[in-house]
Amino acid sequence: MQSLQLSQMVLVPLVVALMALDGGSAIEVPRPLGVSLAKAPLYQPRAGENSWTCLDGSRSIPFTHINDDYCDCADGSDEPGTSACPQGRFHCLNKGHQPVDIPSSQVQDGICDCCDGSDESQVVGCPNTCLELGAAAAVQRRNAAELYRRGAVRRLEMISRGKQMKAEREARRLELDQRRKEQELLRAEKEQLKQTAEALEAEAIEIFKEQQREVDADTAQAEREPQQMRQEASLTFVRYDTNKDGFVEVTELMVDMNLDRDRNGVVTVEEAKYFLDERERVDLDAFVTLAWPRIKPLQMLAEGLFQPPQPEEVAQQAEVTTEEIKPTPPKLSEEQAELAGDEDIEADEEGEEDQYDDEEPDVGVGEASPDVEEVTPPNYDPETQRLVQQANEARNALEEVDRSLREIQQEVNEIDEQNNKGYGLTEEWAVHDGQCYNFEDREYVYTLCPFDRASQKSRSGGPETTLGRWDKWSGEPKQYSQQKYTNGAACWNGPNRSAVINISCALEPKITAVSEPNRCEYYFEFETPAACDSEAFQSEAENLHDEL
Repeated sequence: MQSLQLSQMVLVPLVVALMALDGGSAIEVPRPLGVSLAKAPLYQPRAGENSWTCLDGSRSIPFTHINDDYCDCADGSDEPGTSACPQGRFHCLNKGHQPVDIPSSQVQDGICDCCDGSDESQVVGCPNTCLELGAAAAVQRRNAAELYRRGAVRRLEMISRGKQMKAEREARRLELDQRRKEQELLRAEKEQLKQTAEALEAEAIEIFKEQQREVDADTAQAEREPQQMRQEASLTFVRYDTNKDGFVEVTELMVDMNLDRDRNGVVTVEEAKYFLDERERVDLDAFVTLAWPRIKPLQMLAEGLFQPPQPEEVAQQAEVTTEEIKPTPPKLSEEQAELAGDEDIEADEEGEEDQYDDEEPDVGVGEASPDVEEVTPPNYDPETQRLVQQANEARNALEEVDRSLREIQQEVNEIDEQNNKGYGLTEEWAVHDGQCYNFEDREYVYTLCPFDRASQKSRSGGPETTLGRWDKWSGEPKQYSQQKYTNGAACWNGPNRSAVINISCALEPKITAVSEPNRCEYYFEFETPAACDSEAFQSEAENLHDEL
């Protein structure tokens, strides 16, 4: 008996203490079913009255109408403990575990949604599992805290390396800015030297051309036989002058394929101008004096009346054709033969035609490949050649400076692009840029290269498919908990592929899962020490403890 009394003396205070612990707040702040402690003061009748105002202020109702299973308030605030109002919310206190709010439509529906069973108190008897769930959650929190503690050590190493990389980029950026200023000053100097050299070059070349024109004119005058030359030139002039305006123009020469000097199937404007002494058109006198001495050798070549000398080995291989042999070809003067022999391009290509006359003939008009032939530079006099060489050196020097400026700008753009990616608040993500991580399932190998791209490739082989390219951080409310990759390869008859990277804390960076919940939209689960922010985790744990 004495032992029983002693037990009662011990148990009664313990029960009282537990009741005070579990329900003390309820005693201190009475509130209707389904109301949280934070909102309890809102559910009190007005002093001296038995009325209560809806939380949205829309109307006043008797306080006894709260939780009477009839929705009186437009916002549903008068029925926190019933399912009468579709937009209402029911608060599960869940002592010993985490409190939650559920839709009021789930109250008294025969399903236990609250671990303390408070949502089904009038229908079924739900067991209170909050203590067990709370204990399991506590173990999970302790394990998570240990993971964050260990991961934070590696995260600090990543932060240190990331800050070092940022400092190196900033130092390199300053160095590039200084080099760019120096190169811009040097470029201005080289540009001035180039302009001066090109002006001297242009003047010297123009003098050389004028002298050549005089030499050509004198040579033509000395070579021609006045009566026969003028007669032949006049007949040719009339043949070319198709519009009968008394002039031979560039366009009228372009139809004569015998004037195709480089044998590319087209008489260009430049080629036609060559025969007109770089003029747009000439009259009869100028044609006889300037144009005909240049045109006649090509006509004779076309008619088979004149063959320029060839190397012995080429002459032995050439096949003689008789299709266009003319009777008794006239003998050319030495001056005419020399003039015709100076046309290196025509002579070489005529020899090629003789050597390969069994090839199929050209059909239509084509273009000459720029890599087939090299134009022989004019044989300038030493002074002109010196000025041309100086101009070339000035142009090359300017191009070298321009190339250096382009390389500097490209590197600056790369640094600015890196800085704009956002490597976290403390640069902890910088070390992932440039790294790639793989994940294999039964069908594909998935690759994630942070801040660059996400892709997949069939395990059986084939090309890689881009699932998205780096776009932005997209986590809500934690910005650095999720990444977005967009503008991937287009799906067949669908949108462009995209990828979302969900990020969590781990001791080693790796992809743990990949899914495609929506067509052409992929989700990667990515773990990394960069996400192990122990301070943020501790703050969340303290907030949860306060709620509990």
